[in-house]
Parts: sequence; C-alpha cells; structure tokens
Amino acid sequence: MCDRETLLTEEAVYMHKLFFGATAPVEVVRQYVAANLRCPLAADGSESGAIHKIVTRELDAEAIEFVLRCRRQSRTLTQKVHILFYLVEVRTHYSSWFVSTAPGRWRALAAVAWALLRSSWKYAKGSYLVWRHRLV
Repeated sequence: MCDRETLLTEEAVYMHKLFFGATAPVEVVRQYVAANLRCPLAADGSESGAIHKIVTRELDAEAIEFVLRCRRQSRTLTQKVHILFYLVEVRTHYSSWFVSTAPGRWRALAAVAWALLRSSWKYAKGSYLVWRHRLV
C-alpha cells in the first residue's frame, strides 16, 4: 500500500467512526480509497494538508466541513464526506441513518428543533477549530 492509500484509509476509518460511531466495513474503506485515487479532489497541497491535520488530530470533521461549506472556502472535505455517504447509503445496515420510519408530527418537530440547536453548536465549534488549527 502506497503512502497516499494509507492516508486515504486512515481518512475513511476516521470519518466513518465520526459519523456513524462504528468501525468502517473493509469494503467501504476499500471503495473510499479507490474512489479518491480515481478522482483526486484536492486542488492543492494545502487542502490535503488540512484534511490530514483533521484526521491525525482527530478534529471534528463534521463541524469543520459545515463551516467551510457555509463560508464557501473549500469543497474538498465536503466532497470526501459525500463519497463516504454515497458508499454507505446503499447498504441496508445504514438505512436508519438516512430514512426516518418513526411516525409523528411532534417527534419530527422535536427532531428539527434539536437539529437547529446542534447545527448552531457545530458551526461555533467548527469556526473555532478552523481558526485554532489554521485550516484555511
């Protein structure tokens, strides 16, 4: 395995654990690495360096990606998250992450309220992490 493949493997394992709270299946990691090797995303060394910093320091990639996407500063991290989500959303095991089957208007409203609070927290945390670790 070359150095780039090792870095991409670490990326896949870290991001899967961050978003789904579990160890990434070997097949998902393999496909993530293959997709990133086939279509390299980082336009320059600074973006790939920032992503490497996020992974090695185990920073909150979700919060950082949210801030960078809102500020329209970097698309690479967003694209990498999309690749991971594309790979897992077709698997039956992950369906509850992408489709809500619980009925109830009040439950849905509570979920939206919680998402609003959580998003506010993630944006504040991501802004701090981008500033603190000089990710842009």
